[in-house]
Amino acid sequence: MTDRRPDCVYGILVRDGRVFVRAMDGHFGLPGGVFRPMAEDRKVEVAAHLWDQLGIEASAIWGQGAFVYRNPDEDRERFCGFYSVWQWTGDVPESAGRWLNDSELAMTALPASLRILLLSVLHTRAMKTT
Repeated sequence: MTDRRPDCVYGILVRDGRVFVRAMDGHFGLPGGVFRPMAEDRKVEVAAHLWDQLGIEASAIWGQGAFVYRNPDEDRERFCGFYSVWQWTGDVPESAGRWLNDSELAMTALPASLRILLLSVLHTRAMKTT
């Protein structure tokens, strides 16, 4: 485990046993993008990207992991942080991408490392404690 600063941050939207993938020029990837050099808070940056790209306001964000990845809207691989988003206000536009369940996700052409992460997030059970 490392606390290395990521170059990019991406959100994994989870709802009703499905994850959201953005449509990008015929490919699927995650909403998110560059973690600005002067930014300090990764979750704030993820929330800002989700607002800019999908028009939703994230209210529950958890860190999931980080690895080298190239999102379809990027020109090269970068060290990226991934954050699950379980609650938000607003509706994700239908035209922005697709919601996939675990069997649909397994059949995508997403990189294996990302598919494994998304499947593990789908199978995570979150419990609110006091």
